[in-house]
Amino acid sequence: MFEVIRGGLSDKVTTSKKEFLSAYVTDTRLMGVVAMYVHWYLPENTRRKNLHQFFYFDAEEFGFDTYNRLIGDDSPETYLQVQLMENEMIGGLGGSKIAITEEEACSLLQDYVAFNLKAGIPLPEKEEEYFFMMTPQIRLDEEGERILMCKQCTVINTPYQLINYFIMRCVGRDFPAAKFLTKHYVRTDLFPEHKAATLLKNTVDEATDAESGTNSDYYITDDDKEFGTFATRKAYMCESLIEYDGKFFILITQVTLDQLKVVKYEKISSFRISPEEASMMISRPEYITLFEATDRDIEISPTTTRLLRRAMASEHATGQLFMIFFPHNNHVDQPVYHLHSDVMGVYYFLHDGHVLLAAYSEEDISRLENDLMDSPLAESVVALEKYQFLEPVLNQFIDSEIPDFEEFVDMIGETEDEDS
Repeated sequence: MFEVIRGGLSDKVTTSKKEFLSAYVTDTRLMGVVAMYVHWYLPENTRRKNLHQFFYFDAEEFGFDTYNRLIGDDSPETYLQVQLMENEMIGGLGGSKIAITEEEACSLLQDYVAFNLKAGIPLPEKEEEYFFMMTPQIRLDEEGERILMCKQCTVINTPYQLINYFIMRCVGRDFPAAKFLTKHYVRTDLFPEHKAATLLKNTVDEATDAESGTNSDYYITDDDKEFGTFATRKAYMCESLIEYDGKFFILITQVTLDQLKVVKYEKISSFRISPEEASMMISRPEYITLFEATDRDIEISPTTTRLLRRAMASEHATGQLFMIFFPHNNHVDQPVYHLHSDVMGVYYFLHDGHVLLAAYSEEDISRLENDLMDSPLAESVVALEKYQFLEPVLNQFIDSEIPDFEEFVDMIGETEDEDS
């Protein structure tokens, strides 16, 4: 008589009882997306007793967009895989991880499942693995909703940060998040003629009054006009470059703040510009350093260098790309906001044995070079050339599918000579 002993491979996600251990959400709701992680204990499994779930939610367009999970034991190997999965899911968000309760996690999932069902958007695969979180239905009260929203939103510290996030949410037609940044009633849908759009660039200037020479406006905060208390409102003029359906527009608005809340949002003008004009507005220099690998058999992984641990990887015809994001969203807290300023730089490992490092500033290209030289790869690469381009060329090179970067540089140089 044979006895069957269940091993770890027979452990299931769907059939085991689940006990909540922890969860977090990223504080990136004002960017239009959040990621959520939930950790469950599976007491009825024999070995793989930990379920790690990752959810990616898009508030503007795609709703509940991505689901991934790992079922494993308590080994270091399992938690390394969890870390890599986390990097893949939240590495580009630049936010902090904020602890949430089981009730809050289920409520968030239920809201985005409802979003998908209402919009006719298919849910991610493996529904049977997360549908246990759909019952019972969670109905947070008004205070509970406010607390959960606060956990999803980064703390606002400056007027630039507030205005850029507010404009970003308005042009994305994500009005619930935009209203979270307002005080009292503020009309947020000033441009109903435009679809939900991406904010490519936003320039914020103080709106100086022609008569007073200041952008400050004092107003009484008490009914007693003689002995009332006063506060100051400040106005800012915004020039926003937006894009949708391959079309580009400039929106001119005025935003008035009361401390760190929006109290007025006014439309000045809106007009379309050409793709060439838009390209000129967002163009910036690109720094590229070219290396050659002396050992063609080196293996590249997210653990090869320190910065690659938080990179997002993608495969292309001529190589493997690793995009490295800053671990914060400080680029939003600037008088001139650029969409892609959250990118620190790029590693591109070509199939022909060359390695490209690319960044948008001398400081960041130095960070990448130091990261490479401080890694095990340092003994296997030799620096060949450093380039500075007036506008980004790396994406053009990747799209061209030309296998040799120096050949590509010669080609675009000849094209520029012909044009001149």
